[in-house]
Amino acid sequence: MKKITLILLLAINGVIFSQQNNLQNINLKKLSFKELDEKIENSASDLNRKKVYIDVYYKKAKEFNDVFRIADAMYYKALIHRGKAIQLKYADSIISLTNNKSDYIYPAKAYVLKANYFQINLNLNQALKYILIAEKLSQKRGNFEQNLIIKRYIGLIKIELGRPEEALPLFVENLNYFKNKPNKKIDVIFIKWVLADIYIRLNKEDVALNYINNELKTLPVTNPYYPYYIMYKGICLNLKNDFNQSKTYLEKAISLIKNTDDTSNLAICYYYKGENIFKSEKNIDKAMLYYEKVDSILVKTKQYSCDIKDNYIRLIEISKITNNDKKQLYYLNRLIEIESYFKANNVILSNKISKNYDTPNLLIEKENLIKEIKNENIFHTIISILLMLGLVFSIYYLIKVKNKNKLFEQRFNELMQAPLLENSNNEEQIIQIKNNQEEKTIDLPIEMIKDILKKLSEFENKKGYLRLNLKQTDLAREFASNSSYLSKIINFYKEKNFSQYINDMRIDYAISRLKKDKKFRRYTIKAISEEVGFSNSESFAKAFYTKTGLQPSYFIKKIEETKNKLSA
Repeated sequence: MKKITLILLLAINGVIFSQQNNLQNINLKKLSFKELDEKIENSASDLNRKKVYIDVYYKKAKEFNDVFRIADAMYYKALIHRGKAIQLKYADSIISLTNNKSDYIYPAKAYVLKANYFQINLNLNQALKYILIAEKLSQKRGNFEQNLIIKRYIGLIKIELGRPEEALPLFVENLNYFKNKPNKKIDVIFIKWVLADIYIRLNKEDVALNYINNELKTLPVTNPYYPYYIMYKGICLNLKNDFNQSKTYLEKAISLIKNTDDTSNLAICYYYKGENIFKSEKNIDKAMLYYEKVDSILVKTKQYSCDIKDNYIRLIEISKITNNDKKQLYYLNRLIEIESYFKANNVILSNKISKNYDTPNLLIEKENLIKEIKNENIFHTIISILLMLGLVFSIYYLIKVKNKNKLFEQRFNELMQAPLLENSNNEEQIIQIKNNQEEKTIDLPIEMIKDILKKLSEFENKKGYLRLNLKQTDLAREFASNSSYLSKIINFYKEKNFSQYINDMRIDYAISRLKKDKKFRRYTIKAISEEVGFSNSESFAKAFYTKTGLQPSYFIKKIEETKNKLSA
C-alpha cells in the first residue's frame, strides 16, 4: 500500500515519466514552470537534485506571486517528507492559501495530501475523512479525472479497512473511463492490478487470474507494476492449492521487489511462501522462517495490514504445536497490538478472526499463557535446583565411592600382606604373669589363670573355635572351670568378650585359608561360613566385615583378580 499511495499522489499531479537530467550548464532561473515541473517529476531517483529544482520553483513562484504555483511548490516539498509532521503542515498551508480561490485542482489536492499523511501513520479513519473532503471539492470544481483518482484512493483505504466489496465499483468506474484514454495506459495497468487484488479478497481467484494473465501477455518486465502482477499470480495459485507454480511466481516476485523499498508487499510475498511450505511440504520449521521474516519486517516498519494478520495466527498455531509458550505469548501480544489498530480503524475482519481472535479472547488467552509460563518457570526452577542437588549428591557419592574403594583396596592389601595364621602360643603371657605377679589386676589365683591360658592355647592350636554352636559354658566345663572365670580371663588377656574372641579366630582362619586354598575360594559364602563354625552366612558376613571392613565376597573376588594378574 505504501508504494501504491505514492503512485496515486504522483498521478494526481500527472507524474508518469522517468529519465535523468544534468544540472550542469543549465540556468535554472530561465526555465519555465512547465520545464521545472518536468525536471522535478523526472528526478525522482535523485532526491538532492529534486530539492534543488523544487527550491527554484518555489522562489520563482514567490517572485511571480503566483498562489497556485506556490501551492505546487509546497506540494512537492510535502512529498519529500511523506509521513512526517511537516507533510501535514505543508498540506494545511496549501489549504489556507487556496481555500477561498476558485481553482480546478486546489484545495482538493491538499486534502489528498493530508489523507496520505494519516494513511502512512496508520490512522485510516482520519485518512478516509480527508479523502472524502477532497472528493466533494473535486466534484464541486467539476474536475472529473481528479475525482476518479480520488475515488481510487478511497477504494484503497476501503480495501485496507477490510471492505473490498465497497472498493470494487470505484475501480470499475475508473477502468471504464481510463481504458479509453490513450495517454492513461499506466493508470489502466494500476487499476487492473487493484481489481485483481479486490477479487482475491472476495474469494474470486479465477476472475483475478483473468486480469493478471491478460495483462502479463503485454506487460514489459521494466514496467513498475510487473513485479506485483507476478506476485499476485503467485498468491492466486496458492489460494487454488497449486503450490509448485505458486512457489515459482512468488520467488520471482521476491527477487524483483527486494530491489525496491516496498517492504509491505515483500512481507506479503514471504507470508504466502511460508504458506506454500506449510501446506505442501508440511515443514513447520522451514515455514516458520518465512512467517518470522514477515514479523521482522512489520516490527521494523511498524506497518499493519489486513493482508498479513493471518501471519500471526499461523505463528501462534505453530507455537502451540511446538509447545513454545514464550513465542506464543510474543505473537499473541503482536496480534493484540494489530487487533487494537484494526479496532481503532473499524477494520472488518473475517468471521473466523472475529470469533476466535477478538481482543477479549486474546487477552484471556494471554493471561492464561502468562500464568502457564510462570508456573513453567517455577517448575523449571525447582527442576534446576533438584538437578543441581542431584549433581552435587552424585559428585559427593562418586567421591565417597572412590574413597571407599580406595579404603577397601588398602584393607585388602593389608590382609594379603599379613602372615598366615599360625598356632598360637601363650607362653609369653604365662612368663609375664610369673614375673609380674604383683601387677595382676583380676582377682583370681595365678595358678588358675595359667591353667586356663594354657588350655586356651591348646584350644586355639587345635582350632576348637571351628565347632558349630560353641558356647562359653561348654568351653568352661571342658576347662574344668566356670563361665565367670573364663570370661574374666578372656576379657583381660584377649581384650575381647567370648563371642568376639571366637568370631575373630574363625575370621582369621577363613582369611588364611582363602588366601592359600583355591578350592576353598570356590565355596559358596554359606559353605564357607559353616566350614569356619558359623551357623549362617549372615552372621559370618557380619563378623567378617566387623573385623576386616570388607565383605567376604569382595575379598574373594580381589584375591582371584590378584592371582589372575600374577599368572598373566
